[in-house]
Amino acid sequence: MKNLITYICILCSTLVFAQDPVITGTPSNYTVIDENVELIFDVTNATDNGGNSLVGKDLYIWAFTSAGDAKTNGSWTNIKSSAQLNKISSTEYSLKFPITDGTETYNTLAELFGVEAAPGSITSIGYLLRDKDPTFQTGDLNIPFSPFKFDAAEVRTFPASATVKDVLLLRFNQSFLPLSNPALTGAQNISVYIEPIGNVTSAVELKTSKNGRYFQLGIIPAITFETLYKAGSLRELKYYFFDTDNPSIKSAESSIVLKKVGI
Repeated sequence: MKNLITYICILCSTLVFAQDPVITGTPSNYTVIDENVELIFDVTNATDNGGNSLVGKDLYIWAFTSAGDAKTNGSWTNIKSSAQLNKISSTEYSLKFPITDGTETYNTLAELFGVEAAPGSITSIGYLLRDKDPTFQTGDLNIPFSPFKFDAAEVRTFPASATVKDVLLLRFNQSFLPLSNPALTGAQNISVYIEPIGNVTSAVELKTSKNGRYFQLGIIPAITFETLYKAGSLRELKYYFFDTDNPSIKSAESSIVLKKVGI
C-alpha cells in the first residue's frame, strides 16, 4: 500500500508540473499576414510524449493547418533544417520571420503555409516539437494568433506585399459597391491590363477566370516579364480590369511595388 501511495504521489506530481510549451509573440498580438513576427517557446516545464523534459534539446517544429502543411516540414523522416528552432537559452527557443528555406523566404505565417493568396483559410495552426531523427516528439499543440480584419475592396492583390518571384493574385470584386466604373457590374468577361511602370511596351492583357463574385488572375512577375526581370528593372506594376467585350469599360488603376527576393 505504501508503494502504491508513493507511486500515486509521483504520478500526481508529474501531472501537476508537466506542461505544454508556453508561446509568446512579438508583437503580442499578431495575425497570419503580419511580417517580422517572432514566436518564443518556453519549455521550462514542457515534456515529450514519453514524459521527458525538452530543456536544452535541439528542437524542430513540425507545423500544419487545415489549409496546408508548413513549407519547412519536409518529410517526417527528413525534416528540413529551416524547421529548427533557434535556441535562445536552455529553456527558450524562437521561430522568427522572415524564415529562409534554401532559395525561398517566408515573411508571414500565411506564406509559410502556402496560402498567402487566401490567408483567411487558416482557422487554426497546429504543431509539435521533435528532434531531427526523430527519437522523441510532443503531442499535437496549437499556435495562437489573432484574426485579421478583412476589408472589402474593389481590387486587391494577394499577397499584399510580394516579390518578383511570388505567385501574385490580382482580384476584381464585381460585387463591391460602389464600383469605380458601374458599367463593369454587368460584364460577363473581364480581363486585366498589367504594365510594368516605365515600360509600356511590355504591358500585357490577360483574361481572368471567375471564382464566385471575383474575377482573378495569378502571375509570377519574373516569368510574365522575364526580360525586365533579368535586366533588373522589374520593380512596380500598374494594372486595371476591363470588360473584355467592351475594352473602353475599365476600373480605376491600381499598382503594386515588387520587393526583391529575400527582402
